[in-house]
Amino acid sequence: MRRRKGLTPQRQLRTRANRGTIPEKLPLVHVTATGFAREIVESGQFEVRRCKVFDRDLVYFFVLRPAYRRKDGDAKSEKINRFPFVFVVSPDAVTPFHVYPFDTGGADAGIFAAQADEFVCLEDFELEPTHSAAAGQIGWAFKSLEDYFNGELRSGLIAEVPAHETVTLGYHAIAGMARAGSNQPDKRASAIEMASSHNVPLKDNVLLAVIPRQYLDDDGRENTSFINQLKALSIEWRTYDWQPNTAPNELQEEVSRIVRRYFTDTNLLS
Repeated sequence: MRRRKGLTPQRQLRTRANRGTIPEKLPLVHVTATGFAREIVESGQFEVRRCKVFDRDLVYFFVLRPAYRRKDGDAKSEKINRFPFVFVVSPDAVTPFHVYPFDTGGADAGIFAAQADEFVCLEDFELEPTHSAAAGQIGWAFKSLEDYFNGELRSGLIAEVPAHETVTLGYHAIAGMARAGSNQPDKRASAIEMASSHNVPLKDNVLLAVIPRQYLDDDGRENTSFINQLKALSIEWRTYDWQPNTAPNELQEEVSRIVRRYFTDTNLLS
């Protein structure tokens, strides 16, 4: 996706926000490989790293939705370290540096190129850097939190959007890639991204971890040291079954199902 250099971004989406219909602060989700997750747990925090898209140190989350996919995740692997590990994080732990209505890494890599308007730049899509801006985007673009979690845009969303409002129309085209039945399904296309420019401590901030069951207990052989680290950080966890020689990205639906169940159990989703 093109970058805007020298000219003021259009940012038409900011005027479309519908605030007050969705809870202002929503849980955040960080998905990574289990091998990286182990290092995060050992360090006790999400540490900022240099982002090649924005050329500064950032750590990334999605609002509510575990939409991350590994770029090499469609290849089968026997290494459990390559498979998904999910952290669900309290929004109070994160001060937003930026908020975008989709995955900026995917946009920069051309993942959405088939639907993107070549004359609309990445910076045009930026929302206000607040939690309430993320909620306002959901309130406008989706009928409910359930529809947002599923990637189902509100019916008739752009019926009254004028042709010259190209950023809004461009968002709609990209976000449609997250809908069920899309020719190029990718939940990252409408997952709201929130980046922080500060490290985020794990203790008292991680609401849930989703972990391959065999990483914690492989036929009765417990990973005692890692379990103790999770307990010391007061991290609750749920597990999914891992099998060698499957593809990490194949587990995305299962991981999403577990996260959704957690949100249902905590009365955030119905």
